[in-house]
Amino acid sequence: MDMRHLDMNAIVQRYEMTFARENHDRPLMNLTFPSGRKAARPPSPPTVRERWFNFEWRIECFEAWLEEVEFLGEGFPGFFCNLGPDVMAGFMGSELDFSQDGTSWARFRVADWNQEPPLRFHREGELWKAMEQFLRLSAERGRGRWLTASGDLHTNADGLAALRGPENLLLDLVDCPDEVKRRLRECHDVFAQVLQAHFDIIHPASGGLNTSWMAATCRGRYAVLQNDFSCMVGPAMFDEFFREYVEKESRLLDHCIYHLDGPGALCHLDSICSCPRVDAIQWVPGEGNRPLPQWPDVLRRIQAAGKGLWLWGSAREAEEMMDYLMPEGCMYSIWCSSRGEAEALLKNAGRRRKI
Repeated sequence: MDMRHLDMNAIVQRYEMTFARENHDRPLMNLTFPSGRKAARPPSPPTVRERWFNFEWRIECFEAWLEEVEFLGEGFPGFFCNLGPDVMAGFMGSELDFSQDGTSWARFRVADWNQEPPLRFHREGELWKAMEQFLRLSAERGRGRWLTASGDLHTNADGLAALRGPENLLLDLVDCPDEVKRRLRECHDVFAQVLQAHFDIIHPASGGLNTSWMAATCRGRYAVLQNDFSCMVGPAMFDEFFREYVEKESRLLDHCIYHLDGPGALCHLDSICSCPRVDAIQWVPGEGNRPLPQWPDVLRRIQAAGKGLWLWGSAREAEEMMDYLMPEGCMYSIWCSSRGEAEALLKNAGRRRKI
C-alpha cells in the first residue's frame, strides 16, 4: 500500500494536532500490518558495498515491501535513505567503513584538534554525492507514493565523537574544553547546511512533507535529534557543552522528536525537556533492561514536563501504555499481526483511559 490509497491530508493534520498536544480524543496511531500479498524481490547484489550503494535495488526492495503491508490510523509509508549513523562525519570528510550489512561506522581521523582545519560540509565529497543521488531517487520515485526521510544525522557530541573517537572526546572535555566548544559550533553549522540540503531535495517532490527514521511528519521541516554520547557525561557537563545545541538544532525545525537512548542518558531528561521547541521524546530503555511499558515513571515524567511521546512495540504493549498515559502528544508506531488486530487497537485507542 502506498500514499495513493491514504488520506494524507488527514494524517498530516493528526500529526500536527499531536505535536501541539491537542489530540484529546485519542493518541496518534501509526499502524502497519501484513496485506497477505507476497511480492517478488529483485536479486541481491553480490557484495556488501553494492548492497549499500545500489540505490535502485534498495528502492525496488522497498517497493516490494509496500505490496506486502497495509496501513491504518495515521500509518503511512516512508523511505529512509540510510547510509549509517556516522554520515555526518562522512559529510565532514571522514572515511566510513561499509564492510558489514546493516550498519557503517566512521574511521576516527582526528588525532589532534590543533592539526584539524575548521570543520566544513564537503559537498564535493563522494559520500554526499552518493546521498544526494539516493535522496533524489527516492524523492522522485516516491512522488505521491511515499515520504522520504530527512536522515539519521548525528551531530552535536555524536558528530565530534565520530571524528575523534568517544574516549578521546571525553578527555578533550577536560583537557581542552574551549577547543571542544569551538568544534561544536562548527559541527552545528555543518548540520544546518546538511539538513537544508536534505529538505531542498525532498520537499519539492512531496509538497513540503518529509519523515525521518522515526516515523512522523508535518507540513514543513521535521527531524529526529539525539546525543547518544551524553550517556557518558553528567548533567553539569551536558548543560555546559551540549544542551545549547539541542536548542539550536530544534530551532532549525518546525517539529522534532528527541531520541533519548539508555538509562545512562536519563540524568539529562529534565534538561532536554526544558528545551521549548523539542516536541516529544522517544525513550529507549536499552538492551537487557525492562521493556518500554514497564517504565511508567519515566513516561509520565515526560508528559508532566509538557512533552509528547513517540512509542513503539506490540499491540499488547501499546494497550498497556495507553492504560496509564494521557493521549495528548502520544504517537504510537505499532506493527500489528493482522488487520483485525490493527482495527481493534485503533478502536481501543479512543476509549477513556484510567489516568
